[in-house]
Amino acid sequence: MSTNGRVRTEQPNVASSFSGLSHDAIELAELQAKLFSLDVKETTQSAGISIALVIGSVCVLLGSIPVMLIALAQLLVEQLGWSQAASYGVAALIGILVSVGIGAAAWARFSTGIATMKRSREELNRNVAWLKSNLRSRAQSG
Repeated sequence: MSTNGRVRTEQPNVASSFSGLSHDAIELAELQAKLFSLDVKETTQSAGISIALVIGSVCVLLGSIPVMLIALAQLLVEQLGWSQAASYGVAALIGILVSVGIGAAAWARFSTGIATMKRSREELNRNVAWLKSNLRSRAQSG
């Protein structure tokens, strides 16, 4: 029996099976690379915002916080009659708490940005599982 000039045999053609599998694997690799590049771009954008928040936090802390804390300490001395040591200690503690709050917000935002890479990992795992399954089924049928 002949179709399109080729003889049809009952045994699978190893070369065409391998060629088809190779083609599918290459397409999968291309799609995986595209997904990875999109995830990296999205993660970079999210991380960029987090880095800007951290830089902003540091600038505020280094620029205006010391002046504000000194003013707060002087206010505590003048209005409440606290000693200068106690006033400066409370003002420093408040400064530390503000800095920790801003840093925690930046970390939360950064963590969310990193989570987008999960999509690429999951898709890669599915592709590898499919490839293994396809190889196994072709090996058993051959």
